[in-house]
Amino acid sequence: MNHHPEILARRHAVSRLSLRVFPDAVLREQCAPVERFDSTLRDLLAEMLVLMRTRKGIGLAAPQAGLRQRLFVAEIEDRPLCVVNPTIQLLPGEATLCEGCLSLPGVEVEVSRPDSIVATGYDERGQKQQWPATGLWARVIQHETDHLNGVLIIDHGPPLANTDSTTGNIL
Repeated sequence: MNHHPEILARRHAVSRLSLRVFPDAVLREQCAPVERFDSTLRDLLAEMLVLMRTRKGIGLAAPQAGLRQRLFVAEIEDRPLCVVNPTIQLLPGEATLCEGCLSLPGVEVEVSRPDSIVATGYDERGQKQQWPATGLWARVIQHETDHLNGVLIIDHGPPLANTDSTTGNIL
C-alpha cells in the first residue's frame, strides 16, 4: 500500500470534493507542483470534471475544489482538457471580455488578457504536452492558471455593477 503524502491527500480529496467559494482561504494559496502521475490523479481529474459540469462551468482549478495542487480541468464544446503543472507563454495581442467564476457567484469582471498563448504542462498520464490556444480556450487556460497562483478575477479589476451572470463565461 502506497502511503506517500500526496497520494493520501488526493484519495481523501476525491471523497470530499466540493466547490470552494470566496473568501475561502484556499483560493488565495500558491499551489504545489504535482509529482506523482497515477490512477489516483486520474480519478481526481475525472471528479473535478464532474464537479465543473455539475456547476455549469467551463473550467475548474484545483483550489476551487479545495486542493493545493497545480492542476485544472476545462471543457468547451464537449472537448475536455486536463492540465497538470501548467506554464504559459503569452503571445502578442489582447482581448477584453467579461469573465465570471464559479468561486465568485454573481460576480463579473472585464478582464484584458492575451488572446493567444502556448500552454505547456502534463496530461493526466504524465506526458509533457503543448497546447497552443486562442480566443476562449486561451482565456480559460489563463483564468485557471491564475487560480493556481492565488489570483482571482477581482484582482484584475472591479466587479461590474448589476450583473446577472448570463453574459460572461463562468470559468
